[in-house]
Amino acid sequence: MAAGSLGAQTESGVQKPKVAQTAQAPKREQSPKKAEQAAEPGSAAGEGAAPARPALIAASDLAGFDGLSAGRRGLIEAALKVARESPWLPYKFGGSCPADGGFDCSGAMWHVLKKVGLTPPRTSAAQYTWVEEESHLNKAAVGALDLKAPSMAALQPGDLLFWSGTYVPSDGRGVNITHVAIYLGREKSDGNPVMINATNGRTYRGKKANGYGVYDFRLPRGNSARAVFVGYGTPPGLK
Repeated sequence: MAAGSLGAQTESGVQKPKVAQTAQAPKREQSPKKAEQAAEPGSAAGEGAAPARPALIAASDLAGFDGLSAGRRGLIEAALKVARESPWLPYKFGGSCPADGGFDCSGAMWHVLKKVGLTPPRTSAAQYTWVEEESHLNKAAVGALDLKAPSMAALQPGDLLFWSGTYVPSDGRGVNITHVAIYLGREKSDGNPVMINATNGRTYRGKKANGYGVYDFRLPRGNSARAVFVGYGTPPGLK
């Protein structure tokens, strides 16, 4: 599809040219004022060695994977396949496909969800509202420390995970959601809960990484945590 002569409006209000391959470029995630790694509980952003390439696991490494619905298995396999078949995809503001050279958080989710036939909006805040209005959103209780909390009992592999506070938005979004990921489940080896997303500075088994890949799923702890885990829910249309 040919690009028009006018630019497309982004979330932050800056005029950007349309992409030649699409009739209407989707809205991008707002460029964060604070680094994405602010979401990682206990991370030391900017200290020590630079984050490495993200980890990757196989679907067969996940406990209970074969017992999931066909839709959830397909989504998880698609999410892992994007990471497996692409070169290193670092965190990149505005990135929504491997050809962009990287992903931002919601761009990664937008790309993967579309691969399994779903129709998500482009930004993390809009994806949160999409789940809340068209599926079912489970809100995490204030003070929930881990996945044993009662408010986390309904969590299933393939659900979208939402945070606020990973940066300070200034685009007038209706809900203060700033990060999104897909929950993959627990690893067979030791029950470690994992997710897949695009980020910079989160960790997998203690090792910080930058880009789209597999990371530990941990709830922020302590009063000093800047990020807040808000809730989770099934992507609308996923069976």
